[in-house]
Amino acid sequence: MQHPTAPADLPELWRRLATQQRQLGADSQARTLEYCADQLTASFTRAGDELLSLRRAASESGYSMDHIGRLLREGKILNSGRKAKPLIRRRDLPQKAEKTPGKPCRSPQGGYVPDGLFRDIIHSKFGGDGAQD
Repeated sequence: MQHPTAPADLPELWRRLATQQRQLGADSQARTLEYCADQLTASFTRAGDELLSLRRAASESGYSMDHIGRLLREGKILNSGRKAKPLIRRRDLPQKAEKTPGKPCRSPQGGYVPDGLFRDIIHSKFGGDGAQD
């Protein structure tokens, strides 16, 4: 099963496919793939260069406006605007890590926890604790 490809990985993937197509004699298909890779790369560059207001930067990064403002004042993020009206390049934004849900601490409805099987065997009267062979 193939893993999904991230959009940022597509230009490189398309260039590799273009090389394969060229080796197979499909020059026009290779040029099409290279053109698409170049266009997508340029689009990513333009999007990264876009200047965002403090409010929009906070919304896209996941951090509060106060935190983004503090990072600007501390010089940890470059202000691409004016002091009274800060602007931040999208590519300079910090990204807040997403919380991943952990495993619930509840037992299944049957009451048996499969992860505890080894523990149950070891600690049973027939298991490895002091049992003689």
